[in-house]
Amino acid sequence: NDLCSMTRLAVGAGSVSIARLDGAELVYEAAEGTGANNVIGLRLPSDRGIAGYVAHTGMSLVVDEVHSDQRFARDVAERVGYVPDSLMAVPVVDADDGVVGVVSILDRTVGIGDPLAIASAAARVAAPALAMFGAVVRLGPLLMRSVADAVDQDETTLVSALRRLADDLPADDAEMASFASLLAALRVMPPAARGAVARILGDSIALAAPRRRW
Repeated sequence: NDLCSMTRLAVGAGSVSIARLDGAELVYEAAEGTGANNVIGLRLPSDRGIAGYVAHTGMSLVVDEVHSDQRFARDVAERVGYVPDSLMAVPVVDADDGVVGVVSILDRTVGIGDPLAIASAAARVAAPALAMFGAVVRLGPLLMRSVADAVDQDETTLVSALRRLADDLPADDAEMASFASLLAALRVMPPAARGAVARILGDSIALAAPRRRW
């Protein structure tokens, strides 16, 4: 919520929220301001509302009179307990330019700078956290399936079960299962081997990371 709080203060908003795109739903993970307690944990279809429009198009949207915009989900606003006059929504994108969430700013006023630039900066900061959160959410059920499989196979570690699971899953979940199996294998290595693998992974990540342009 710290990011929501700072963004809200910077643009003088009534409320700021961050939603994570989870399949066909937007899940509100953080919020600050009016109605925040009713927003956190809220799940909404990603094809509804202004935030849903931004999630599907990947385009930022500034609506100064939400009451005259057909995309505005007034019933949701009433349920939360805060019906705004204006709304700004910015997509949160991952390293592959895929939308992973939406930052919404309600009833911005005079702030310390360009509200859209500030909202876009907040979206960039939120991107790694949302991507990681989504990965953790996907990993939980995969681990449970692997535990059950390991029990069936009378195995004492999850490595083989995770590898078997990865062979039967769609690409995204298969990557998660493969990553989990690597972590499981790493866990039982001797300390010296773990250190060597960690150094290799660190060097590989550094080489693969996009270069920052100044």
